[in-house]
Amino acid sequence: MSPSPPPTVRLLRGDARDVAALAAGSVHLVVTSPPYPMIPQWDGLFAALGATEYAQMHSVLGEAWRECHRTLVAGGILAVNVGDALRSDAGGFRLWPNHAAVLESAARAGFTPLPYVLWKKPTNRPNAFLGSGFLPPNAYVTLDCEFLLLFRKGGLRRFAPHDPRRLASRLARAERDAWFSQVWSDVRGAPQGPRERRTGAFPSAIAERLVRMFSVVGDTVLDPFAGTGTTLWAAVASGRNAVGVEWDPVVYDELTRRARARGLWPPAPSAPGSGAGSPGG
Repeated sequence: MSPSPPPTVRLLRGDARDVAALAAGSVHLVVTSPPYPMIPQWDGLFAALGATEYAQMHSVLGEAWRECHRTLVAGGILAVNVGDALRSDAGGFRLWPNHAAVLESAARAGFTPLPYVLWKKPTNRPNAFLGSGFLPPNAYVTLDCEFLLLFRKGGLRRFAPHDPRRLASRLARAERDAWFSQVWSDVRGAPQGPRERRTGAFPSAIAERLVRMFSVVGDTVLDPFAGTGTTLWAAVASGRNAVGVEWDPVVYDELTRRARARGLWPPAPSAPGSGAGSPGG
């Protein structure tokens, strides 16, 4: 088996709903954590896109899932980290089930929903409830879980027998047994400093697991809501190419700075006659 070329990163400043720079069927896996509807930090972003109501917000995300479906290969996987929201509206305090809305909108985009992972965040908080936990019945359960929703485009992805890239991507038994269980309780949430609060960063361990579970060495992994680049760095570390799309100009500038600091952007020029190019385009 000849050595694989080093993985590459491609950064695109644009809208996740229309990534014309990416050809149809040019990526193998999407791993992303989108803005969560009905979370106050994302109100301004959704409002700028003309979405101020819950259904409108998920309509915006639904357009992004359709674009993911277009860019994925047959058998490619979409992995979405999303949490539900608690918020009051005219009807009072209630749950906004973002995971259910994403399941429905991704299915409408053409994806097949698969069994998902429930990410239970470890916490040191002694009070895991809202309101009085001693006097029933008016307390509320705290949301300390998020969903890692999984979808496939069409049928199973096919490989030639003994495909060397697939064999090189083999998981250890302990990894397989732990990662393919439905509840993950050993991954802490990412620190949320000023930069991370602007992007809603999620833990690198989540991205690393999903990349290794649902792609092989040499594949191209897309994050249409690239943020701080968590998915991109996880993909490159695992020998996959990465494409990141980011709409916010401030976040995009920070993303390019981080990529340069890692020596990943701009990409190194191809040797004459090598035929090498950027992934996904």
